[in-house]
Amino acid sequence: MTRPTRIGRFITSLAVILAGAGALVGCISSGSVSQYEGPNIGDRTLAQIEPGETSKAWVLAVLGEPTERSVVDGADGAVEIWKWVRRKSTTTRGSAIVVSSKSRTEEVRTVYVELTDGVVTRAWRD
Repeated sequence: MTRPTRIGRFITSLAVILAGAGALVGCISSGSVSQYEGPNIGDRTLAQIEPGETSKAWVLAVLGEPTERSVVDGADGAVEIWKWVRRKSTTTRGSAIVVSSKSRTEEVRTVYVELTDGVVTRAWRD
């Protein structure tokens, strides 16, 4: 049996290192997924609402059914507050070899419309 030469051992070691590095590259991954819940009310749509002019029926026709309705007593009688809530949940995953991570973020945007006697008195976005 012949003994491997230094060059032979070097080439064998280099091949093992390169094979290991190639395996590591295939073990690194990441990505994110976003999910939405609720209506997406754009700035231009919200700008169409004119306090003192826009009716309750118009708001329902354009924005759809609100997520939540509240009635509060105001100085001039009952005031309705309607809310449309939109949630964006993003899940990010990443892994490298045997270490993996997962994080989740949530962004909430709310549109409010205040109505008195069936007419909008204020509209805004949080």
